[in-house]
Amino acid sequence: MASREEIASILQSGVAARRDGRLGEAEGRLNQAAALCAPDQSFERAIILRELGELARHRHDLPAAQAHYEQAVALLQNSPDLLKRAHTIRHLGDVYAEQRNWPAAEGCFAEALSLYRSHPSPGALDLANAIRAGASMKTAIGRCEEARALWVEAGQLYESLGITVAVEECRHQADRLAGDKGAGQ
Repeated sequence: MASREEIASILQSGVAARRDGRLGEAEGRLNQAAALCAPDQSFERAIILRELGELARHRHDLPAAQAHYEQAVALLQNSPDLLKRAHTIRHLGDVYAEQRNWPAAEGCFAEALSLYRSHPSPGALDLANAIRAGASMKTAIGRCEEARALWVEAGQLYESLGITVAVEECRHQADRLAGDKGAGQ
């Protein structure tokens, strides 16, 4: 039986390999970590599955990414770590959005945003990214007023963080939607 520390070490080496572009090594390490998880280590397994989802997204294998994220979300459903849960649900929403499964994406983004907003200190970047994801999805399905409000909110958060590129994107999207609204009247 592997200790939580051993599993965490293997997980971290898998994450590092993924970030360095060593995808085969990353997959091997992540699968090794998953195999070492005991039945009572559902939190650890969920984090590993989330990383396997990231790896699958990096490889543009959206069905595999979806399966990994869905399993991770199920394991995190009762987790007291709201931020890990919110982050995982948001990434599942990203996968659904990439597949143009708008109802599923919308549900994920709404749930993730609710979790982030209910947390006393969600992290401004994570919150901004969740709001941006929802804004992008609402833009894609033509819910312009809702999208515009979210773009403005995300832009304000990015501005507070000094992320100029994101601020410019948000302003551009909000202005474009405001223009579309004016053109439609």
